[in-house]
Amino acid sequence: MGANIVLNSIWMKRRSVILTWLFSYVAILLLPILIGVFVYRESNAALEDEIHRANDALLKQVREIMDNEFESVLRLNTEITWNTKIQDLMYTNKLKRDDYQYSLYQVAMDFKLYKTFYPQITDFYVYYSMGDTGLMPGLVRSGKDVYEQVHNSPNFSYQDWLSMLTSRKEPSFVPMVYRSLSGSMHQSIAHISYFASNTDTKPEGAVVILVDESKLLTALQNVQLFNGGEVLVLNKENQILLSSLETNQQPVLTNQFASDEQGFFHETYNGQDSVFYYISSKKTNLKFVTIMPSALVWQKANNVRWITYISIVLSILGGSLLTFFFLKKNYNPIRQLILTFKGESNEQLNDGSNEFQFIQHMISNTVNEKEQANIRLKQQNHLLRSNFMNRLLKGRVDNQIPIEDALPAFEMHFDSDEFAVLLFYVEANELFFSSISGKNDHEKAKLLQFIVSNVVEDIMNTKHIAYMTEIDDMLACMINFRDSGQAGRLAELRQMTEEAQQFLKMKFQIELTVSISNIHPSIVDLSIAYKESVDAMEYKLIMGRKEIISFHEIQNEALNEIPQGYYYPLQVEQQLINFLKIGEYDRAKETLDTIVDRNLKINQISLPLARCLMFDLVSTMVKALHEIGDTQEESSGGSLKEIEKLTACETMQDMHEQLTEMLKEVCSNNLAKRKSTLIQIRHHDLETLAQNIVSFIQENYHDADMNISLIGLRFDMKSTYLSKLFREQTGEGLLDYINKVRIVKAKELIENQNITLNEIASLVGFSDVNALIRIFKKYEGVTPGKYKEMYLK
Repeated sequence: MGANIVLNSIWMKRRSVILTWLFSYVAILLLPILIGVFVYRESNAALEDEIHRANDALLKQVREIMDNEFESVLRLNTEITWNTKIQDLMYTNKLKRDDYQYSLYQVAMDFKLYKTFYPQITDFYVYYSMGDTGLMPGLVRSGKDVYEQVHNSPNFSYQDWLSMLTSRKEPSFVPMVYRSLSGSMHQSIAHISYFASNTDTKPEGAVVILVDESKLLTALQNVQLFNGGEVLVLNKENQILLSSLETNQQPVLTNQFASDEQGFFHETYNGQDSVFYYISSKKTNLKFVTIMPSALVWQKANNVRWITYISIVLSILGGSLLTFFFLKKNYNPIRQLILTFKGESNEQLNDGSNEFQFIQHMISNTVNEKEQANIRLKQQNHLLRSNFMNRLLKGRVDNQIPIEDALPAFEMHFDSDEFAVLLFYVEANELFFSSISGKNDHEKAKLLQFIVSNVVEDIMNTKHIAYMTEIDDMLACMINFRDSGQAGRLAELRQMTEEAQQFLKMKFQIELTVSISNIHPSIVDLSIAYKESVDAMEYKLIMGRKEIISFHEIQNEALNEIPQGYYYPLQVEQQLINFLKIGEYDRAKETLDTIVDRNLKINQISLPLARCLMFDLVSTMVKALHEIGDTQEESSGGSLKEIEKLTACETMQDMHEQLTEMLKEVCSNNLAKRKSTLIQIRHHDLETLAQNIVSFIQENYHDADMNISLIGLRFDMKSTYLSKLFREQTGEGLLDYINKVRIVKAKELIENQNITLNEIASLVGFSDVNALIRIFKKYEGVTPGKYKEMYLK
């Protein structure tokens, strides 16, 4: 029952910081345990690797010794195999020759000499299968005698021995019993190689070289004493040739040995888990193997294992005590904080919630409330300052509160009593708007004002004091000069304005028109400076967009003599209308350019006169379109839209560009109409000419002198040109038409009157009857006579 209560309490506080800390301490506690396990595994692996390397070294030492021993066997085998007398005996069939016995004796004597050169070889002989003869050092015996003298054993019969020497095999090492001179039996390693003339017959003989295994056991027993295991020598078929323990006579899991040069594997051997290490000989096809019980490895690792276990147990006990102590000590300050927040707020810590999350939530609420209050104060202060600056620029200052007292409230200060006002008008914002995504037009406009205000303030504040505000769809900048009475301040102000204008255009594609007021000696004169900037901004009509307009420069120009009118006489207006009617765009543009240049660049008319000139030019375009007739056509809607664009122009440059486009369009349309009219007139004239020519031919076809030249004289045109025009209009040559008319008349005469062909030729205009026949056959395919016969039928 008590255990259930504890579990329920822990479950209810499953999100509590106590449980979080507990898991953290447990994770820290697991670190030394994991380190101990890691150290144990690494130590165990290092010990095992050390044993592996020690066995590899011993195996390589055994391989070196054994390879040296077996190298003498291979060398002796090579000398015997390539002995010329042996070669002659094996491959020349000496059995039927007289010197056969002598040859056997010579080979036996050579073997006796080999015996002295290879004392480490126990014994060797050559078996000659054709003569069933064995050749031993100094002896010649039959095959049966060799077997009984060297190998006679119940476990190795004569038939087994004979089958081994006469079967076709590759040279190899095999285990074989050996009888010493005293008659005792010994185990030996035999190397057998064969003489074979071709691959289809049995071998002619075999070479057998025997090495007593007692000569090799010393090196193997030294390895055994070192690692406590067993050492084996295996042949290619994994037969045991040599063993360091005499009790091992059975095959040893031969399927586990890989074809690699060396390696190891684990397997049960003699009832216990063992490790098999093997390595291949460098000079023969033998393998050298050590078998070591796995217990030897863990015998050295037991101490490390027990130390690891003890350290893990001590870490768990000590860590548990420290975890309980620090949990209790660290939770007390958290508990006091929670009690404090509960007393200041109505919010409560829910069951299962995290104490830190509760504290963070309470702190975040407090910080958010403070930030919201600051944001509201800043927004209100910004609106109040903007309203204050608007009233200051328009001269509507509250007289109850002095300006000097109001400035600190709006975080404004001035260093001197000299002021100027800049006005900024945004000309084009399409490029800027298109570069901003994810915002509506209102947000984009606010961002544009923010960018312009910050850039201008940053540049102006480098040398003076500047404050920006929005006023009447423009941005106004109040400038307070830090240094009073210095010359060239307007030029400096213009230079800084150009810098801001170029930076905004290059970085943000924002283009501005800027106006600059005069410098005034009092803050109350800011309203005058603002009015001057507004008046200078109106001169955008004459000076154009994207300019910097200084009221000081305009004021100086106003003092000069300005013409009382503008250049635009009636005859020039009529010329412009006429050029539009006939589609002369180049001359119409030249006239318009002359009007604008003479009024804006040469005479420099005033602002009111510039407005009058704009209205006058709009009136001219309306007159021209009315006289041309566009206002009566379907395209009149487009023309009226163009007129609306003209009236909406804010500068003379804009109107000049708009008028130029209209001139080009109107002249292009009128020119196209004129060309169309000329084409229609020409087509009508050609039709009339063709009809007159046809009538003339119909009336004079009987005249034999009528031809193309005569027709040309009749219509006062060259005959070739007349024929070309007639073909273009009718699609038929003039001479062909004359001949066709005469043939038609000739057919009528043939059908209706009983007259001769000579008379018909004369009546239709042919000079003789042959001409009639030739032309008639050309167009009808038959002669006149044949045609008459066909008609009569």
